[in-house]
Amino acid sequence: MITPTQSQRIHAIRQAMNGQQWVVAEELLREHLQRSRPDAETLYYTAVLHEVRFEIDTARELAERSMRLQPNPGAALLIARVHRVRGETDDAVRMCDRSLELSPGNVLAIATKAGSLEEAGRYDESLAVVEPLLERAKQQNRQAEAPILAEWAKLLIQQKRYAEAIAVIDDLIANHQPDERRKCGLLYTRAKACDKAKDYEGAFRSAQEANRFEALPFDPEVYREQVTALMTHWSREKMAKFPISSCTSEVPVFVAGMPRSGTSLIDQIIDAHPRAAGVGELDMIDRFAVELAEAWNPDLEPPESFGPFNGRKWTQVAERYVREVRKLAPTAERIVNKSLGNNRLVGLIARLFPKTRIIHAIRDPRDVAVSCFLGGFNNRLHPWTTRIDWVVAAWEQSMRMMEHWKASLDVPILDVHYERLVNDPENEFPRIIEFLGLEWDDACNEFHKSRRTVRTLSYDQVNRPLYTTSAGRNQHYAKFLEGVRFPAYDPFA
Repeated sequence: MITPTQSQRIHAIRQAMNGQQWVVAEELLREHLQRSRPDAETLYYTAVLHEVRFEIDTARELAERSMRLQPNPGAALLIARVHRVRGETDDAVRMCDRSLELSPGNVLAIATKAGSLEEAGRYDESLAVVEPLLERAKQQNRQAEAPILAEWAKLLIQQKRYAEAIAVIDDLIANHQPDERRKCGLLYTRAKACDKAKDYEGAFRSAQEANRFEALPFDPEVYREQVTALMTHWSREKMAKFPISSCTSEVPVFVAGMPRSGTSLIDQIIDAHPRAAGVGELDMIDRFAVELAEAWNPDLEPPESFGPFNGRKWTQVAERYVREVRKLAPTAERIVNKSLGNNRLVGLIARLFPKTRIIHAIRDPRDVAVSCFLGGFNNRLHPWTTRIDWVVAAWEQSMRMMEHWKASLDVPILDVHYERLVNDPENEFPRIIEFLGLEWDDACNEFHKSRRTVRTLSYDQVNRPLYTTSAGRNQHYAKFLEGVRFPAYDPFA
């Protein structure tokens, strides 16, 4: 049997990566690394695989190791993408520029730079990145490259040139042969353009097509059973035997609830306060929850059932979290994390941070369903977003979990209804700030003036003054909601 040489193995890995054959590439990498020490190229490929699995912190660490061994444009661009996901716009732009130093004219680096700026609301800067390539293509009597056109379509939406944006997207889909992931992204952008143009049928149909890509099965009844198991495991009686951290910091605050329920708006209001800050969607607690699940031994009674994760370890995790968020906001007395999985983790959060405060964001399930369906969440992480009735099932279970936490925990939990928040900010904004134990500051009314990047589907909404038009959004899609059973909901009751 002839053993492939190192160069042959690398060539095979490169081919698999270029073809997005991730499972094949992972197996080839594993075999290669058993025979050879990791070099810059294999570290980069490993980083890409972690990025594909949405393990972005690990992906960045590996890409940084790759850059230290040998600066390369791919690793620099991957680091830029991680910064973009984190909402760290200036760092994303810096790493895009570094990628361009290593590979001048790299279209993907230019498009990533433009996209990072657009998501930060820095539209003129984004336009300045895109326009030279559009003009060059025009002078050469050809179309600009597909990634540039995709960013151009987003900028056209910001300029309210919806018909032009839709035309650009339709041409990209019809004539540029995008792979499934890129086509999916284009369709969600098209849905956004159609929605803003009040072509609600076009918006729904575009999202419907996009939601077919990478869709995973979701069984609402199985999900309900999983939530029941979680609530049983994290009952007041059982939690009394769980490890508890001795961390006494009041700094950590968490927003929990369904996505598209005003979590980003709450985050921005708090961040605008001079003594508070928002750090977006940090996944440190999520990762600790995974470690706990892997160590859990159901044959033992707590706290022994947690294996090595005793109270001292929980304290270390809590204090490390506080240190990390303080690095992001050194002077803040309250720092809010709005990670999407927080509704499942409130029990764990309360045991890690006994002095924490929880804000529960609530919105009309019909509006949540429409917004999630149109929005373009990661279907593999949130399979329930791909069908209206599935979103409703997830909404009901989220409410069920939050009611359980209120009855089972001693930490304060504040309900904030989106409809009240946008219709009565004079009372609702101060209510949030008072809940945090802070004095009111008028800067919270100017939340939209922040230069901070909100890396969320709401990024172009929370960077403008408060508006009420998203409340009752579902009315535009009434015919698509027929036959779906929605739970009763009255935010003003």
